[in-house]
Amino acid sequence: MLKGLFIFKICFLALIVSHFLNISCLAKEILSLRDTIERALKSNIQISIALKQKEEFFFQKSLIRAEFFPKLYLSYTFERRDLGKNLPTRDSHLFGPTFTWNIFSGFSTYFSFKEAIHYLYAQDENIRHKILEISLMVIRNYINYFKQRALLEASLADLEDAKTLLRLAQRRYELGLSPYADVLDAEARLKEAEFKVTNYKYSADIAKAKVLLLLNENLTQIDAYEFQPLDFNDIEIIPLSQHIDKALKLRPEIKYKEREIQAQRERINSVRGEYFPTIDLFTSYYRQDKNFFPTQNYQFLAGIRINFPLFTGFSTPSKLQKERATLEKKHLEKRSLELQIQEEVFTAYNVFLTSRENLSVSRALLTKMEEDYRLVRKKYENGLASIVDVTTILARLSQARTQFTNSKFDLIFNYYQLKRVTGEIPGI
Repeated sequence: MLKGLFIFKICFLALIVSHFLNISCLAKEILSLRDTIERALKSNIQISIALKQKEEFFFQKSLIRAEFFPKLYLSYTFERRDLGKNLPTRDSHLFGPTFTWNIFSGFSTYFSFKEAIHYLYAQDENIRHKILEISLMVIRNYINYFKQRALLEASLADLEDAKTLLRLAQRRYELGLSPYADVLDAEARLKEAEFKVTNYKYSADIAKAKVLLLLNENLTQIDAYEFQPLDFNDIEIIPLSQHIDKALKLRPEIKYKEREIQAQRERINSVRGEYFPTIDLFTSYYRQDKNFFPTQNYQFLAGIRINFPLFTGFSTPSKLQKERATLEKKHLEKRSLELQIQEEVFTAYNVFLTSRENLSVSRALLTKMEEDYRLVRKKYENGLASIVDVTTILARLSQARTQFTNSKFDLIFNYYQLKRVTGEIPGI
Protein backbone atom coordinates (compact mmCIF):
# COMPACT_ATOMS: atom_id res chain seq x y z
CA MET A 1 0.00 0.00 0.00
CA LEU A 2 2.75 2.43 0.98
CA LYS A 3 4.73 1.46 -2.09
CA GLY A 4 1.74 2.18 -4.35
CA LEU A 5 1.17 5.55 -2.64
CA PHE A 6 4.83 6.46 -3.13
CA ILE A 7 4.65 5.59 -6.84
CA PHE A 8 1.49 7.68 -7.15
CA LYS A 9 3.22 10.70 -5.60
CA ILE A 10 6.18 10.32 -7.93
CA CYS A 11 3.91 10.18 -10.97
CA PHE A 12 1.94 13.18 -9.73
CA LEU A 13 5.10 15.25 -9.24
CA ALA A 14 6.38 14.25 -12.67
CA LEU A 15 3.06 15.35 -14.19
CA ILE A 16 3.31 18.74 -12.48
CA VAL A 17 6.92 19.24 -13.59
CA SER A 18 6.09 18.32 -17.18
CA HIS A 19 3.11 20.69 -17.08
CA PHE A 20 5.29 23.63 -16.03
CA LEU A 21 7.91 22.70 -18.61
CA ASN A 22 5.24 22.80 -21.30
CA ILE A 23 4.08 26.19 -20.08
CA SER A 24 7.63 27.54 -20.20
CA CYS A 25 8.06 26.21 -23.72
CA LEU A 26 4.78 27.77 -24.82
CA ALA A 27 5.85 31.08 -23.30
CA LYS A 28 8.76 31.29 -25.72
CA GLU A 29 8.29 33.61 -28.68
CA ILE A 30 9.10 31.76 -31.88
CA LEU A 31 10.34 34.02 -34.67
CA SER A 32 10.56 33.08 -38.32
CA LEU A 33 13.25 34.52 -40.56
CA ARG A 34 10.80 37.00 -42.11
CA ASP A 35 9.52 38.11 -38.69
CA THR A 36 13.09 38.58 -37.47
CA ILE A 37 14.07 40.71 -40.46
CA GLU A 38 10.94 42.87 -40.23
CA ARG A 39 11.45 43.49 -36.52
CA ALA A 40 15.10 44.36 -37.11
CA LEU A 41 14.19 46.84 -39.82
CA LYS A 42 11.64 48.55 -37.56
CA SER A 43 14.00 48.97 -34.64
CA ASN A 44 17.40 49.41 -36.31
CA ILE A 45 19.19 52.69 -35.61
CA GLN A 46 20.76 52.91 -39.07
CA ILE A 47 17.30 52.95 -40.64
CA SER A 48 16.25 55.74 -38.27
CA ILE A 49 19.34 57.75 -39.24
CA ALA A 50 18.54 57.33 -42.95
CA LEU A 51 14.96 58.49 -42.34
CA LYS A 52 16.21 61.58 -40.51
CA GLN A 53 18.53 62.31 -43.41
CA LYS A 54 15.53 62.17 -45.73
CA GLU A 55 13.77 64.69 -43.49
CA GLU A 56 16.71 67.07 -43.95
CA PHE A 57 16.26 66.97 -47.73
CA PHE A 58 12.51 67.40 -47.32
CA PHE A 59 13.00 70.64 -45.41
CA GLN A 60 15.64 71.71 -47.93
CA LYS A 61 12.99 71.35 -50.62
CA SER A 62 10.59 73.41 -48.49
CA LEU A 63 13.21 76.16 -48.15
CA ILE A 64 13.57 76.44 -51.92
CA ARG A 65 9.80 76.35 -52.41
CA ALA A 66 9.50 79.35 -50.08
CA GLU A 67 11.28 81.45 -52.74
CA PHE A 68 8.15 81.29 -54.91
CA PHE A 69 6.11 83.23 -52.36
CA PRO A 70 6.21 86.96 -51.53
CA LYS A 71 7.86 88.18 -48.37
CA LEU A 72 6.31 90.61 -45.92
CA TYR A 73 8.34 92.33 -43.19
CA LEU A 74 7.62 94.83 -40.45
CA SER A 75 10.57 97.23 -40.46
CA TYR A 76 11.92 99.96 -38.23
CA THR A 77 14.58 102.42 -39.41
CA PHE A 78 16.37 105.26 -37.62
CA GLU A 79 18.05 107.95 -39.75
CA ARG A 80 20.23 110.93 -38.80
CA ARG A 81 21.00 113.35 -41.61
CA ASP A 82 23.66 116.09 -41.51
CA LEU A 83 22.83 118.63 -44.25
CA GLY A 84 26.05 120.64 -43.78
CA LYS A 85 26.40 124.47 -44.02
CA ASN A 86 25.91 124.75 -40.25
CA LEU A 87 22.35 123.44 -40.63
CA PRO A 88 20.94 121.38 -37.77
CA THR A 89 20.91 117.59 -38.05
CA ARG A 90 17.61 115.88 -38.68
CA ASP A 91 16.58 112.68 -36.94
CA SER A 92 13.75 110.57 -38.29
CA HIS A 93 12.11 107.30 -37.31
CA LEU A 94 10.43 105.10 -39.92
CA PHE A 95 8.14 102.25 -38.97
CA GLY A 96 5.90 100.16 -41.23
CA PRO A 97 5.46 97.07 -43.44
CA THR A 98 7.49 96.24 -46.55
CA PHE A 99 6.53 93.78 -49.25
CA THR A 100 8.78 92.15 -51.89
CA TRP A 101 8.07 89.44 -54.45
CA ASN A 102 10.47 87.92 -56.94
CA ILE A 103 8.08 87.05 -59.77
CA PHE A 104 10.78 85.92 -62.21
CA SER A 105 14.28 84.62 -61.49
CA GLY A 106 15.24 83.31 -64.91
CA PHE A 107 13.78 79.92 -63.88
CA SER A 108 16.69 79.45 -61.45
CA THR A 109 14.39 78.91 -58.48
CA TYR A 110 12.19 76.52 -60.47
CA PHE A 111 15.11 74.30 -61.48
CA SER A 112 16.60 74.45 -57.98
CA PHE A 113 13.28 73.18 -56.67
CA LYS A 114 13.33 70.27 -59.14
CA GLU A 115 16.92 69.51 -58.11
CA ALA A 116 15.86 69.32 -54.46
CA ILE A 117 13.01 66.94 -55.36
CA HIS A 118 15.42 64.55 -57.09
CA TYR A 119 17.72 64.53 -54.08
CA LEU A 120 14.72 63.91 -51.83
CA TYR A 121 13.65 60.89 -53.87
CA ALA A 122 17.25 59.66 -53.91
CA GLN A 123 17.04 59.25 -50.14
CA ASP A 124 14.51 56.45 -50.66
CA GLU A 125 17.24 54.50 -52.44
CA ASN A 126 19.61 55.24 -49.58
CA ILE A 127 17.05 53.80 -47.15
CA ARG A 128 16.60 50.73 -49.35
CA HIS A 129 20.37 50.22 -49.37
CA LYS A 130 20.35 50.18 -45.56
CA ILE A 131 17.44 47.71 -45.63
CA LEU A 132 19.40 45.32 -47.86
CA GLU A 133 22.48 45.50 -45.62
CA ILE A 134 20.55 44.95 -42.38
CA SER A 135 18.48 42.12 -43.86
CA LEU A 136 21.59 40.25 -44.95
CA MET A 137 23.20 40.86 -41.56
CA VAL A 138 20.17 39.34 -39.82
CA ILE A 139 20.20 36.38 -42.22
CA ARG A 140 23.91 35.74 -41.62
CA ASN A 141 23.47 35.50 -37.85
CA TYR A 142 20.12 33.69 -38.12
CA ILE A 143 21.66 30.99 -40.34
CA ASN A 144 24.77 30.85 -38.18
CA TYR A 145 22.57 30.02 -35.17
CA PHE A 146 21.25 26.86 -36.83
CA LYS A 147 24.68 26.13 -38.29
CA GLN A 148 26.26 26.12 -34.84
CA ARG A 149 23.49 23.91 -33.52
CA ALA A 150 24.06 21.47 -36.37
CA LEU A 151 27.80 21.47 -35.71
CA LEU A 152 27.08 20.73 -32.07
CA GLU A 153 24.88 17.80 -33.08
CA ALA A 154 27.65 16.54 -35.38
CA SER A 155 30.19 16.77 -32.58
CA LEU A 156 27.82 14.91 -30.25
CA ALA A 157 27.56 12.17 -32.87
CA ASP A 158 31.38 12.04 -32.96
CA LEU A 159 31.34 11.77 -29.17
CA GLU A 160 28.93 8.81 -29.27
CA ASP A 161 31.11 7.07 -31.88
CA ALA A 162 34.19 7.65 -29.70
CA LYS A 163 32.39 6.21 -26.67
CA THR A 164 31.35 3.18 -28.69
CA LEU A 165 34.91 2.67 -29.87
CA LEU A 166 36.24 2.93 -26.32
CA ARG A 167 33.77 0.33 -25.07
CA LEU A 168 34.74 -1.95 -27.97
CA ALA A 169 38.48 -1.53 -27.29
CA GLN A 170 38.02 -2.19 -23.58
CA ARG A 171 36.02 -5.34 -24.26
CA ARG A 172 38.60 -6.67 -26.70
CA TYR A 173 41.38 -5.86 -24.23
CA GLU A 174 39.53 -7.69 -21.44
CA LEU A 175 39.20 -10.72 -23.76
CA GLY A 176 42.90 -10.54 -24.59
CA LEU A 177 42.25 -9.81 -28.27
CA SER A 178 43.83 -6.34 -28.32
CA PRO A 179 46.69 -4.59 -26.52
CA TYR A 180 46.13 -1.88 -23.96
CA ALA A 181 47.44 0.62 -26.50
CA ASP A 182 44.10 0.28 -28.30
CA VAL A 183 42.31 1.45 -25.18
CA LEU A 184 44.67 4.41 -24.89
CA ASP A 185 44.06 5.36 -28.54
CA ALA A 186 40.30 5.11 -28.03
CA GLU A 187 40.51 7.28 -24.90
CA ALA A 188 42.52 9.89 -26.81
CA ARG A 189 39.87 9.89 -29.51
CA LEU A 190 37.20 10.34 -26.84
CA LYS A 191 39.02 13.33 -25.36
CA GLU A 192 39.26 14.93 -28.80
CA ALA A 193 35.53 14.45 -29.30
CA GLU A 194 34.76 15.94 -25.88
CA PHE A 195 36.94 18.96 -26.68
CA LYS A 196 35.07 19.47 -29.95
CA VAL A 197 31.72 19.34 -28.16
CA THR A 198 32.94 21.99 -25.73
CA ASN A 199 33.89 24.29 -28.63
CA TYR A 200 30.36 24.19 -30.05
CA LYS A 201 28.52 24.12 -26.72
CA TYR A 202 27.92 27.88 -26.46
CA SER A 203 28.50 29.02 -30.05
CA ALA A 204 24.79 28.73 -30.90
CA ASP A 205 23.88 31.00 -27.97
CA ILE A 206 26.42 33.55 -29.16
CA ALA A 207 24.89 33.56 -32.65
CA LYS A 208 21.41 33.83 -31.13
CA ALA A 209 22.52 36.80 -29.02
CA LYS A 210 23.81 38.60 -32.13
CA VAL A 211 20.39 38.25 -33.75
CA LEU A 212 18.63 39.62 -30.67
CA LEU A 213 21.01 42.58 -30.56
CA LEU A 214 19.96 43.46 -34.11
CA LEU A 215 16.38 43.46 -32.77
CA ASN A 216 17.38 45.79 -29.91
CA GLU A 217 16.29 43.14 -27.42
CA ASN A 218 17.66 42.62 -23.91
CA LEU A 219 20.07 39.67 -23.75
CA THR A 220 18.85 38.80 -20.27
CA GLN A 221 15.70 37.54 -22.00
CA ILE A 222 17.56 35.33 -24.48
CA ASP A 223 15.74 32.21 -23.28
CA ALA A 224 12.38 33.80 -24.06
CA TYR A 225 13.03 33.64 -27.83
CA GLU A 226 13.44 30.79 -30.26
CA PHE A 227 13.87 30.77 -34.01
CA GLN A 228 11.88 28.79 -36.51
CA PRO A 229 13.97 26.38 -38.58
CA LEU A 230 14.50 27.31 -42.20
CA ASP A 231 12.28 25.66 -44.79
CA PHE A 232 14.78 25.54 -47.62
CA ASN A 233 13.47 23.75 -50.69
CA ASP A 234 15.12 23.12 -54.02
CA ILE A 235 16.32 26.30 -55.70
CA GLU A 236 15.53 27.24 -59.25
CA ILE A 237 18.68 28.21 -61.10
CA ILE A 238 18.20 31.08 -63.54
CA PRO A 239 20.84 32.27 -66.04
CA LEU A 240 23.51 34.72 -64.96
CA SER A 241 22.40 37.29 -67.52
CA GLN A 242 18.98 37.56 -65.86
CA HIS A 243 20.62 38.19 -62.47
CA ILE A 244 22.79 40.94 -63.97
CA ASP A 245 19.84 42.59 -65.73
CA LYS A 246 17.81 42.49 -62.54
CA ALA A 247 20.67 43.96 -60.51
CA LEU A 248 21.13 46.87 -62.91
CA LYS A 249 17.42 47.65 -62.57
CA LEU A 250 16.90 47.07 -58.84
CA ARG A 251 20.13 47.94 -57.07
CA PRO A 252 19.52 51.10 -55.01
CA GLU A 253 23.05 52.35 -55.68
CA ILE A 254 22.27 52.59 -59.41
CA LYS A 255 18.94 54.32 -58.79
CA TYR A 256 20.57 56.73 -56.37
CA LYS A 257 23.21 57.64 -58.96
CA GLU A 258 20.50 58.14 -61.60
CA ARG A 259 18.70 60.55 -59.27
CA GLU A 260 21.97 62.39 -58.70
CA ILE A 261 22.44 62.76 -62.47
CA GLN A 262 18.92 64.11 -62.91
CA ALA A 263 19.45 66.54 -60.04
CA GLN A 264 22.74 67.70 -61.57
CA ARG A 265 20.99 68.42 -64.88
CA GLU A 266 18.50 70.60 -63.02
CA ARG A 267 21.42 72.26 -61.28
CA ILE A 268 22.91 73.18 -64.68
CA ASN A 269 19.57 74.62 -65.78
CA SER A 270 19.41 76.64 -62.57
CA VAL A 271 22.85 78.14 -63.20
CA ARG A 272 21.97 78.83 -66.83
CA GLY A 273 19.01 80.84 -65.55
CA GLU A 274 21.42 83.43 -64.17
CA TYR A 275 21.87 84.71 -67.74
CA PHE A 276 18.25 85.92 -67.73
CA PRO A 277 16.94 89.07 -66.06
CA THR A 278 15.15 88.99 -62.71
CA ILE A 279 11.92 90.80 -61.95
CA ASP A 280 10.86 91.91 -58.47
CA LEU A 281 7.77 93.68 -57.21
CA PHE A 282 8.14 95.80 -54.08
CA THR A 283 6.09 98.14 -51.97
CA SER A 284 6.44 99.77 -48.55
CA TYR A 285 4.44 102.00 -46.26
CA TYR A 286 6.16 103.99 -43.51
CA ARG A 287 5.07 106.30 -40.75
CA GLN A 288 7.74 108.95 -40.29
CA ASP A 289 8.51 111.76 -37.82
CA LYS A 290 10.95 112.62 -35.04
CA ASN A 291 9.32 110.38 -32.40
CA PHE A 292 10.20 106.78 -31.65
CA PHE A 293 6.63 105.83 -32.55
CA PRO A 294 5.95 107.99 -35.63
CA THR A 295 2.36 109.14 -36.11
CA GLN A 296 2.46 112.23 -38.39
CA ASN A 297 3.98 111.82 -41.82
CA TYR A 298 3.94 108.70 -43.96
CA GLN A 299 5.69 107.39 -47.02
CA PHE A 300 4.26 104.95 -49.56
CA LEU A 301 6.44 103.35 -52.20
CA ALA A 302 5.55 100.75 -54.88
CA GLY A 303 7.31 99.67 -58.02
CA ILE A 304 8.90 97.01 -60.17
CA ARG A 305 12.61 96.24 -60.41
CA ILE A 306 14.21 94.54 -63.42
CA ASN A 307 17.87 93.53 -63.26
CA PHE A 308 19.76 92.59 -66.44
CA PRO A 309 23.00 90.68 -65.73
CA LEU A 310 25.18 92.48 -68.30
CA PHE A 311 28.50 91.54 -66.68
CA THR A 312 29.12 89.41 -63.59
CA GLY A 313 32.89 89.02 -63.74
CA PHE A 314 32.60 85.75 -65.74
CA SER A 315 31.23 84.01 -62.62
CA THR A 316 28.20 82.54 -64.38
CA PRO A 317 30.17 80.85 -67.25
CA SER A 318 32.64 79.46 -64.71
CA LYS A 319 29.84 78.04 -62.55
CA LEU A 320 28.20 76.54 -65.62
CA GLN A 321 31.42 74.81 -66.71
CA LYS A 322 31.96 73.52 -63.19
CA GLU A 323 28.47 71.98 -63.01
CA ARG A 324 28.86 70.41 -66.46
CA ALA A 325 32.13 68.80 -65.37
CA THR A 326 30.34 67.47 -62.27
CA LEU A 327 27.64 65.97 -64.50
CA GLU A 328 30.24 64.19 -66.64
CA LYS A 329 31.90 62.86 -63.49
CA LYS A 330 28.59 61.47 -62.21
CA HIS A 331 28.02 59.69 -65.54
CA LEU A 332 31.45 58.07 -65.22
CA GLU A 333 30.71 57.11 -61.60
CA LYS A 334 27.47 55.46 -62.72
CA ARG A 335 29.30 53.44 -65.36
CA SER A 336 31.95 52.40 -62.84
CA LEU A 337 29.20 51.37 -60.42
CA GLU A 338 27.51 49.27 -63.11
CA LEU A 339 30.76 47.40 -63.75
CA GLN A 340 31.28 46.87 -60.02
CA ILE A 341 27.74 45.51 -59.60
CA GLN A 342 28.21 43.12 -62.54
CA GLU A 343 31.37 41.82 -60.88
CA GLU A 344 29.53 41.36 -57.55
CA VAL A 345 26.68 39.46 -59.23
CA PHE A 346 29.10 37.32 -61.25
CA THR A 347 31.09 36.43 -58.12
CA ALA A 348 28.01 35.76 -55.97
CA TYR A 349 26.46 33.62 -58.71
CA ASN A 350 29.53 31.42 -59.10
CA VAL A 351 30.02 31.18 -55.34
CA PHE A 352 26.43 29.98 -55.10
CA LEU A 353 26.97 27.38 -57.82
CA THR A 354 30.16 26.26 -56.08
CA SER A 355 28.40 25.85 -52.73
CA ARG A 356 25.62 23.91 -54.45
CA GLU A 357 28.11 21.46 -55.91
CA ASN A 358 30.02 21.32 -52.60
CA LEU A 359 26.84 20.28 -50.83
CA SER A 360 26.31 17.42 -53.29
CA VAL A 361 29.92 16.26 -52.95
CA SER A 362 29.93 16.55 -49.13
CA ARG A 363 26.67 14.60 -48.88
CA ALA A 364 28.16 11.78 -50.97
CA LEU A 365 31.37 11.89 -48.92
CA LEU A 366 29.44 11.68 -45.65
CA THR A 367 27.48 8.66 -46.87
CA LYS A 368 30.72 6.95 -47.92
CA MET A 369 32.48 7.71 -44.62
CA GLU A 370 29.54 6.36 -42.61
CA GLU A 371 29.63 3.14 -44.62
CA ASP A 372 33.43 2.88 -44.34
CA TYR A 373 33.24 3.39 -40.59
CA ARG A 374 30.63 0.64 -40.27
CA LEU A 375 32.80 -1.79 -42.27
CA VAL A 376 36.09 -0.96 -40.50
CA ARG A 377 34.47 -1.22 -37.08
CA LYS A 378 33.14 -4.66 -38.03
CA LYS A 379 36.61 -5.69 -39.16
CA TYR A 380 38.09 -4.42 -35.89
CA GLU A 381 35.57 -6.42 -33.91
CA ASN A 382 36.65 -9.50 -35.84
CA GLY A 383 40.34 -8.72 -35.48
CA LEU A 384 40.83 -7.88 -39.19
CA ALA A 385 41.67 -4.17 -38.67
CA SER A 386 43.72 -2.19 -36.18
CA ILE A 387 42.62 0.58 -33.84
CA VAL A 388 44.53 3.05 -36.04
CA ASP A 389 42.29 2.12 -38.96
CA VAL A 390 39.19 2.83 -36.89
CA THR A 391 40.41 6.13 -35.43
CA THR A 392 41.52 7.28 -38.88
CA ILE A 393 38.08 6.57 -40.33
CA LEU A 394 36.46 8.26 -37.32
CA ALA A 395 38.53 11.41 -37.92
CA ARG A 396 37.51 11.41 -41.57
CA LEU A 397 33.89 10.82 -40.63
CA SER A 398 33.99 13.74 -38.21
CA GLN A 399 35.48 15.95 -40.89
CA ALA A 400 32.83 14.80 -43.38
CA ARG A 401 30.06 15.67 -40.94
CA THR A 402 31.53 19.14 -40.42
CA GLN A 403 31.96 19.68 -44.16
CA PHE A 404 28.40 18.61 -44.87
CA THR A 405 27.01 20.97 -42.20
CA ASN A 406 29.11 23.88 -43.42
CA SER A 407 28.18 23.19 -47.05
CA LYS A 408 24.49 23.00 -46.24
CA PHE A 409 24.29 26.35 -44.46
CA ASP A 410 26.81 28.02 -46.77
CA LEU A 411 24.49 27.18 -49.65
CA ILE A 412 21.56 28.81 -47.85
CA PHE A 413 23.52 31.97 -47.07
CA ASN A 414 25.01 32.22 -50.57
CA TYR A 415 21.49 31.97 -51.98
CA TYR A 416 20.39 34.98 -49.92
CA GLN A 417 23.65 36.75 -50.76
CA LEU A 418 22.83 36.34 -54.45
CA LYS A 419 19.38 37.78 -53.79
CA ARG A 420 20.92 40.77 -52.06
CA VAL A 421 23.43 41.61 -54.83
CA THR A 422 20.62 41.50 -57.40
CA GLY A 423 18.76 44.18 -55.43
CA GLU A 424 16.04 42.06 -53.86
CA ILE A 425 15.40 42.20 -50.14
CA PRO A 426 16.63 38.77 -48.95
CA GLY A 427 14.30 36.82 -46.71
CA ILE A 428 11.23 38.94 -47.56
